Amino acid sequence: MTILKGSTSQETAYLVTDYPYGFRLRCQIKYWLEYKKGKGIRFCSQTSNPKSNVLIWNKPKYSTYATISACMFLDDNSHVTWTGLNQYSNYVEAVAWNEKYRDGVPIEALSELDKWIKGKEIYEIKLKNGIDYVTAGRETVLEMINLEIKSN
Repeated sequence: MTILKGSTSQETAYLVTDYPYGFRLRCQIKYWLEYKKGKGIRFCSQTSNPKSNVLIWNKPKYSTYATISACMFLDDNSHVTWTGLNQYSNYVEAVAWNEKYRDGVPIEALSELDKWIKGKEIYEIKLKNGIDYVTAGRETVLEMINLEIKSN
């Protein structure tokens, strides 16, 4: 596995120059991760039109957003793929994901990833201490706000 870094727009996308287009044609394809504050990160791809004599790009394709974080990488077959982290992951899963894929997360999304993991840790400690999930959630939000205020 090779983590792909810095591919965060159409201009900085990871380019594959020999990609199948239909049954017989070949084209180019570019891949990138798009970050949008408040929504998350989504995987994007765009193929060229091999039927044209000049380089024309087709309409981009977009995945659904991974709400917490995402990383793009080359798998063992050198194919571009991606993985995302969402709000349904527990603390242990989030820490493991962070250790494995952090290098490929868009820079502007790293602080949100760190805050979310810290919040998940606080929340799960409260649950283990017998606090019900609603109260644990409220207290976690308040603690996260206090941590934010102290860091500024």
